[in-house]
Amino acid sequence: MEYGETMENIEAAALPHEITTFNITMTAISAFMRCIAVIMNWCLAYDYWLTESYAYCSWTILSILLPMILTSLIYSNVLIVSSLGKKPLIYTDLFWKLVLSYLFRDAHTLNWAFKYNDAKKRVDKVAEIECYRRHLKEECNVGFIRLFDLFLETAPQKILQLAIVLRYVKSLTYLRALTFLIYFISIAYCLVAYNRSNRLVQLDKYDIGTKGLVVQFWFLLCLSSSRTTCIAYMASIYPTETCAACCLHVLVCANVVFVLDTPKFGICAFLNYILCLGFGVVYVFIFTPVSDAPTKYKYSIYLSFCFLQNLVVCIIWIPLQISVLINVLYMTGILLMIYYYLKCHPGITSAIF
Repeated sequence: MEYGETMENIEAAALPHEITTFNITMTAISAFMRCIAVIMNWCLAYDYWLTESYAYCSWTILSILLPMILTSLIYSNVLIVSSLGKKPLIYTDLFWKLVLSYLFRDAHTLNWAFKYNDAKKRVDKVAEIECYRRHLKEECNVGFIRLFDLFLETAPQKILQLAIVLRYVKSLTYLRALTFLIYFISIAYCLVAYNRSNRLVQLDKYDIGTKGLVVQFWFLLCLSSSRTTCIAYMASIYPTETCAACCLHVLVCANVVFVLDTPKFGICAFLNYILCLGFGVVYVFIFTPVSDAPTKYKYSIYLSFCFLQNLVVCIIWIPLQISVLINVLYMTGILLMIYYYLKCHPGITSAIF
């Protein structure tokens, strides 16, 4: 998808949906949880420091700072592009928007949702449509940024924690098990929300139905859980080699995306490549399309490649029980994905998915 073109299309759009109380509630919860997550991440790094686990502390801080810089670059680019030709850019205003965005990703989305409700109560149709469009823009942008938050910031920390548990099984507590469950659910939920928001801003596409959302959630949960478990186990026995292999995977995927998809998101080629690196990290765990085009062959190549990776790693290094879990989850995810595109994909036949 070309994000600039998508945003321009919204300007001429009619109001296709409403912002419900449930949407507002979920956005408010998301905004609050983002702030809590930031605090917990820094507390975790401090806890590692107190226990003299300096390698763990460094890894945690790196997984906080690097995504913060990357997402700030991407979001600042979004703000700069959206203000081109409208009004002069005030850099202090941009700075505070970036700070607010880091702490409360959904703050602007929530603000436009409240303004939409106010306009609806006043029966001001023009303001209602304008607030809806701005809400949809911001939701799409934030969903885009949240994708990188999840895979650049949260995923490395959860892999570290899961690797510690796999190395020292007695360190698994009910609280840690709960955080892993929440993490895996968050991955699937974030990707479902990202995919749905991308469809909503493309006027020629139908929304995903409830059945489709449920099936999509489960196949994304299976695929991402399988990959995370596989990587975490390898990190528990060969941390340096696993990190190097993941970096190689990121670079290969980033260059393929940069050459084949040629995203036009940024105002320069450097920012476009930074974006591709971000997607490269995402592709360590799961595939999500960069451009709006048929994805059948991309999914086929990516899933085959990752399944082959999992299979080789499981045969050589991973115990049988965990190997079975990893591969069953991945195959279940692939089967559910095929079912989704055959039976649940809205408005598009399975021949061109």
